[in-house]
Amino acid sequence: MTAVQWEHPDAVAEFDAAVRWYEAQEPGIGMRLIDGAEQARGDIMRWPHAAPPYTTADDGTVIRSKAVTGYPYRIVYTVESDAILILAYAHERREPGYWLRRLNDWR
Repeated sequence: MTAVQWEHPDAVAEFDAAVRWYEAQEPGIGMRLIDGAEQARGDIMRWPHAAPPYTTADDGTVIRSKAVTGYPYRIVYTVESDAILILAYAHERREPGYWLRRLNDWR
């Protein structure tokens, strides 16, 4: 079982920006986004291979994603031998695959 979770710094920044945006719209909904993401990350840690493959990178890396319940966000990640690497907290209507370049930061 994979025990370590690592988030790309750009993923952290985009998640923080989303939380701030939601919180500015209505106090409390940004905090609910945090709760939803924590639940999704917990599911990923418990069952990293449960999400079906979302796409495959050019180097053959299988990319998976898990929805954040109640929000139009997906946690995009890959399962490595020793870690779960979170590439993005991607808005479902944002440009697909923009986060693929982040794989190179780990290799």
